[in-house]
Amino acid sequence: MLNFFRAFLDIAILIGVIIGSALSLFGLLGAFIPAIDVINHFQLAFLIITLICLGTTFIWPFYYPAFKPLGRKILMIPLVCSLFVVGPEIYQNLTSSVIDKAEASEQGDKVLKVMTFNIYLGNWDRPGTARSILKHDPDIVLLQEYAPNRFKRQADLKKRYPYQTRCRSWRRCTLAILSKYPMDGLQSRILGPEDKRDLVHGKMLSATVKVPGYKPLRLHTVHADWPTPLGDQQRQFTDLASILNKERSTFPDTLLAGDFNSTGWAFSINQFTRKAELDRHSFFLPTFPSPNARIKRLPIPSFLSLDHIMTSPSVKLGNVVRAYASVADHYPLIANVALSKQ
Repeated sequence: MLNFFRAFLDIAILIGVIIGSALSLFGLLGAFIPAIDVINHFQLAFLIITLICLGTTFIWPFYYPAFKPLGRKILMIPLVCSLFVVGPEIYQNLTSSVIDKAEASEQGDKVLKVMTFNIYLGNWDRPGTARSILKHDPDIVLLQEYAPNRFKRQADLKKRYPYQTRCRSWRRCTLAILSKYPMDGLQSRILGPEDKRDLVHGKMLSATVKVPGYKPLRLHTVHADWPTPLGDQQRQFTDLASILNKERSTFPDTLLAGDFNSTGWAFSINQFTRKAELDRHSFFLPTFPSPNARIKRLPIPSFLSLDHIMTSPSVKLGNVVRAYASVADHYPLIANVALSKQ
């Protein structure tokens, strides 16, 4: 009976390895077929699981010795595929540029700290949310899943950020921008056909921040749909790229940030940045789920980089980092942006 169980376990594990390897390989077709690109959101998980499986081959198999070399050869498939997808993100993270504040000041630039943060619509911790923002002291905060009535009595946020804008109807758009500097050109938009069943995703909020003596910076915060149902996110990305391309002559210096619900190692996000002619600066920074997101009270390691910061090529931005927050199911991202004198 024991031998039967060991043999069954070996066969089950080998089948699982074959299926997982096939999925990882199949995901590469996502570069040409958007529907398949959904698989690539899990390539980091595939990579981690593959490395664990390779380690366990020192004690596996339990009954069929011939499965060991076969299993190791099969595991090379997801290892190569996952590294092909995730590897460039890791390299970009390690080689990203850093803005030296002293050097920027000598050149006459104004360095602003920018934060993008999905604070989670189910988050009712007003003091914790304020503390999570204020302790990092960003100059500009782009928020997603923000319910204004819940935070309108946060005097400390209002004092630190006297200039605030949000969507007119938070039930249809949960975006906001907080700033230490004046803003104008406020505009909220729907990306793609509005889904009446899901009023949170597919929205965009824009404003232009004006620091006296420096070039204006056009800000956009977005909250895109999930990759499923298939097609909705792609239509939103297409609409977003079209808007940014039309605005380029009016707003040459642009910063776009938010929750894109697409990992940096999925093909769709890079295809979008090429269409929109933007530079993405957030590389290999898993932001979801944060330790505050729990399923059945169990924390899940972050394995999806859903939040991003992008700029037009004319904007100098560097050293994007993932920051800690005591609330929300996403980590916030923080970056320094250098504004040139007018």
